[in-house]
Amino acid sequence: MSTAAPSPAGCEGPDGQSAQRRLYSSAGDGLKRVQEDFLYWTGRLTDSSSQLSFALIAGNWAAFGSLQKILGNPWAKVSLGIVIGTLALTLLGAYLMGQLHCWQIEYAGKNPAKWEEEYNRSYGRDNPWPFTRTIERIGRGMRELKTWLPLVSGVCFLIALLRG
Repeated sequence: MSTAAPSPAGCEGPDGQSAQRRLYSSAGDGLKRVQEDFLYWTGRLTDSSSQLSFALIAGNWAAFGSLQKILGNPWAKVSLGIVIGTLALTLLGAYLMGQLHCWQIEYAGKNPAKWEEEYNRSYGRDNPWPFTRTIERIGRGMRELKTWLPLVSGVCFLIALLRG
């Protein structure tokens, strides 16, 4: 009996026997793939969030035509305020994350023995190494911000259109 999960329909190899082999050669290879997909999807989140933000700015201007009309519609003002705030927070968050990563690189370069010790201590534990808990928290917060604030801005824009 094979321990491999069956392949989805249409995903068999050239010999039609892919369900008989493991998709990944080791647990480490599987983890690398999860990491790659995480980076892909969080990158897509950043792209999609930015695109939606710019679309909402353009949509507000196109729908209301002037600053006076936008300022006269409370929902349009909230929509624009949220989306511009999101873009500003994203920029600040990217800067902060870059700085935090830079500090980790500097720390590793200045303390190679301690870096190696932390690496060994982190194995098999719930530990963010080589990152920090602060990096993890800010990363999680940035993903939430990039997801929900543009969506809330979009809802406000739709309300502005319907009530405007």
